[in-house]
Amino acid sequence: MIQINLLPHHLRPIKRSALPYVLCAALFVLVVLGIGVSFVSTQAAIASIKGDLAEHKAEMEKLQPIVDESNELETLKIQLADKLMTIDEIAKERIIWSRQLWNLARLTPDNVWYSEVEVTTKAYQVPEPVLDPQTGKPKINPQTKLPETKMKTVNRPILRVSGYVVEAADGSQDVSPLTDALTTDPEFTSLFQLDSPSFQNTEFEDFPVKKFTLEFLIATGGQQQ
Repeated sequence: MIQINLLPHHLRPIKRSALPYVLCAALFVLVVLGIGVSFVSTQAAIASIKGDLAEHKAEMEKLQPIVDESNELETLKIQLADKLMTIDEIAKERIIWSRQLWNLARLTPDNVWYSEVEVTTKAYQVPEPVLDPQTGKPKINPQTKLPETKMKTVNRPILRVSGYVVEAADGSQDVSPLTDALTTDPEFTSLFQLDSPSFQNTEFEDFPVKKFTLEFLIATGGQQQ
C-alpha cells in the first residue's frame, strides 16, 4: 500500500537530528573530566606542599636543640661579659688602704672622732637590658627603637664612716668642715664619692654631741695593700 503525505511542506513534522544532543553530552563529559583532572592535580599539589611542610617541620624540630643551645650560649656570653667587666672593675678598684686611712685622719678636724670605719656593701637599683627569650639578645622597644631595660639590685662596695662631733672652740658642733674636706680633697675624692650622709643630735656620757654616718661609694683607681 502506498502512503502519500498530502500536507503542505511547511506543515509537515520536522525530523530532528540527535547530533546536537550527542555533542552536548560529549562536551559535558569533557568538562566533568577537566574538573576531575584539575581537582586531582590540585589535591596532588596540596599533598606535595603538605609533605614539604612536614619535612621542613621535621628539619626544624631536629635543629631546635641547636637553636636552644645557641640561645643559651648567647646568654652565657652576656653573663660572662658582665663577670669580666666586674673583675676588671675590681682590679681597677684596688686601693692602698693604709694611704686612704692616713688621708682620712689628715682631713679630720680636731673636734671629730670616729667610732667605726668599715668597708661593706650596699644595695643599689641599676638598669639592665631585657633579653629576648628566643634570641638571647637585648630586646628592642618597637616604639622608641631603644633597648628595653629593667631594674635589678646590685651590691656595690662602700666606705662607711661613723663618729661624733663635739663642741669646737667656738661652741659649734658643725659637721660641714669634715664633709667639706672629704668632698673637696683631690686624692680622697678620686676614690670615694659621698653618697648618703646622716646626722643626729645625741649625748655621749652626758655630753651633747652630734652623731654622724657618712657613706662613700668606692670609685676606681689605686692599688690595694
